[in-house]
Amino acid sequence: LGRFDWAAMLSRYGFAPAEAGSAYLTTATGPKAGMRLLFAGNANASVGPSTLQARLDELDTALGVGMEVLEDSICNWQKSPSAFVHFRG
Repeated sequence: LGRFDWAAMLSRYGFAPAEAGSAYLTTATGPKAGMRLLFAGNANASVGPSTLQARLDELDTALGVGMEVLEDSICNWQKSPSAFVHFRG
């Protein structure tokens, strides 16, 4: 379980009033690849975590849904970006 998921889980189940302030991209794998795909058009693009986080922060400012929703959405989307797959987890 990653840091981001841990903070989100503590908040979701009421153990702590926590909200992830970032997507913790330095050590992430799936979310980082998904954000590279979204923002650069290639999951293997040479875009660093700080640039990706800045772009994600801009997206969060525009949408206002929070880092947990964005990180989960992008992570799930990158698994099948060209076809909708209903997430049941």
